[in-house]
Amino acid sequence: MSATQAITLGRAERRETLKSIGLPVVAIVILLVLFSLLSPSFLQLSTFVTILRESAVLLVVAVGMSLVIIQGSIDLSVGATVSLTGLVTASLTKDANVFIAVIAALAVGLLVGFVNGFIFAYGKVPSFLVTLGMSMTVGGLGTWFVDGRPVQVTDAGLRWIAQDQFLLGIPNLVIWALLIWLIFTFVATKMRFGRYTFAIGGAEPVSALAGIPNRRVKLWSLTLVGLCAAIAGILLTSRIGAATPGMGDALTLNSIAAVVMGGTAITGGVGGVQRTVLGVLVITTLTVGLNSMGVMPYMQNIIQGLVVVAAVALTLDRAKLTIIK
Repeated sequence: MSATQAITLGRAERRETLKSIGLPVVAIVILLVLFSLLSPSFLQLSTFVTILRESAVLLVVAVGMSLVIIQGSIDLSVGATVSLTGLVTASLTKDANVFIAVIAALAVGLLVGFVNGFIFAYGKVPSFLVTLGMSMTVGGLGTWFVDGRPVQVTDAGLRWIAQDQFLLGIPNLVIWALLIWLIFTFVATKMRFGRYTFAIGGAEPVSALAGIPNRRVKLWSLTLVGLCAAIAGILLTSRIGAATPGMGDALTLNSIAAVVMGGTAITGGVGGVQRTVLGVLVITTLTVGLNSMGVMPYMQNIIQGLVVVAAVALTLDRAKLTIIK
């Protein structure tokens, strides 16, 4: 490669990075201005606190999803895993202390993720099909586990996890979410495992020739998503003070949308966990703003769907796609 070609390639990469980061930032600013004009009650401190709280659980799920999408895969079972682990946490706190309940929920999330990853990586079944089937299985297990009934949280220790404030008046829920985001950002940008996920998403056959253990990376990526879903289930249960079957269902598509809106291409190899927070803020700001305007839920779904389609169209790496199916 000549020096001129290298400079041209570098400029193209910088433009792509600027676009993937700049678009969600511009979208957030536009949404804030728009909702401030349309809803007088929107522009106040309590609204921004609500946005932070609403973003927290979604951010935890989305950072795990980022690793999978970066490598060109998908996980459709995160919502069901959030529900199951939340139900496990709330149920066990009635007979055991909160520490045991949390450990059990994390173990369940890890197990679901590991099974997903093993079938995907070593059984060579597409991640879409594996996690879709696991979503139905895990959702059914959660409903069966509690006989379809909600479980109230009575343990003060479990409520403390998300509801209290132990640092500068910031809700614990937000602090946990930011901590998870920082950890996964470090893993994705500074550790070998993170670089491997990018290599697989960029060109899996080439990464295999380079000696990257593709199957092992895929296995642990799906396992980490299960862990993030479990953490989100614990936080969501603590926040609302109850666990219900299906309470995490909306997080599946919302987390995928957040990752894509944050500038990570659904085709893999482009983006980053650090950008996902921007996509989460876009979705949450849109949701909170529409709620402040009193927009009906079905209309919110229409608007959010159009935004997701636009985000995918803008971030899709068409250079990898010779045929669109």
